[in-house]
Amino acid sequence: MNNVSLSGRLVRDPDCKEFEDGKTVCDFTLAVNGYREDDTVFVKVKAWANRAKSCSKYCSKGSLINVSGSLRGNSWTAKDGTKRREIYLLANDVEFVQLGGESKASEDKSSNEEKPEPAKNSEVEDYDSQTVPF
Repeated sequence: MNNVSLSGRLVRDPDCKEFEDGKTVCDFTLAVNGYREDDTVFVKVKAWANRAKSCSKYCSKGSLINVSGSLRGNSWTAKDGTKRREIYLLANDVEFVQLGGESKASEDKSSNEEKPEPAKNSEVEDYDSQTVPF
């Protein structure tokens, strides 16, 4: 099974592109902390369609997000003839935990609009902690 879930901060503002056929892609790099203080991993992430549009609107450098998806890879030959390869996370789900700094959301929205709420899984119900048997 190829399923990855990460939580981290955006290293820079997302790079989003809209193609002539109407498809949108958003590329960004996520800094994920490891077990040690000096153990940070930088992961490339690609989001498509509505997820890309949401990332473009609400994410900026420093935003804390949760991303889940699958690992993908690309191979190509560079102009100098060397073979190149990249591995990235194809985002299936993006949750906006904390918007960073001066986000695009605060620039694009008026002051009376609310920030987005994290998406909730419709199959999960809320339970009273007193009724759970463990």
